[in-house]
Amino acid sequence: MKLMLRFIKPHWKLCGATILLLIVDVTGTLFISTLAAEMLNLGTSGASLETLLRTGAAMAAVSIASSVCAILGGYACAALSAKVGKDMRVAIYEKSLKLSVYDFRQFGTASITTRTVSDITTIQFALTSFIQMVLPVPVIFVVALALAFSLDVEMGFILLGVVAVVFVLALFIMRSASPLFKQLQKLLDRMTTILLENITGVRVVRAFNSEGREEQRMGKAFSNYAHTSIK
Repeated sequence: MKLMLRFIKPHWKLCGATILLLIVDVTGTLFISTLAAEMLNLGTSGASLETLLRTGAAMAAVSIASSVCAILGGYACAALSAKVGKDMRVAIYEKSLKLSVYDFRQFGTASITTRTVSDITTIQFALTSFIQMVLPVPVIFVVALALAFSLDVEMGFILLGVVAVVFVLALFIMRSASPLFKQLQKLLDRMTTILLENITGVRVVRAFNSEGREEQRMGKAFSNYAHTSIK
């Protein structure tokens, strides 16, 4: 997380704008539902047409504002992840130029290639997913509870209990999944190494008639990665 913050820090303005647009989008989406409920209550209680039109106009204005913020937020999030990914690739490339021959042999060509290409792409996807899927959760939690308690205190406490249970389950799943992701990176390195060996040493493999053994090695590496990924 510290590493991510180090690369996000130069783009703090874009990050702040992304978070602000996200908050407005989520708040608007939840507020539309509240206005819709208010319109239904007004309609059943015999309110005037002017009052209903005013509530409908407010819903339309909030909907437009929320949609604009969602589009701009998605664009800002994509731009932020792209800039962070670019900076990380530049940093890895500059670091690789300083590595000695011993360091290259220690890490391996496959590992360095995976770090530069696959890992950075994974980090970009994780950053985008975190901003668009994880970050809205506390905002939804606060805004939804505030709106729920403003309508009905008992319903607010029920919602609070449900959110607490979901939070505990999500925490358990995240703690269980973290070791699997670490194992997945090691398996990806192993898979890339075997694939690179087969490509560069294809003539040697054919000369010693080792196609069957190499197919078994590759199949085992791919199977282990697939099993862990599915899990």
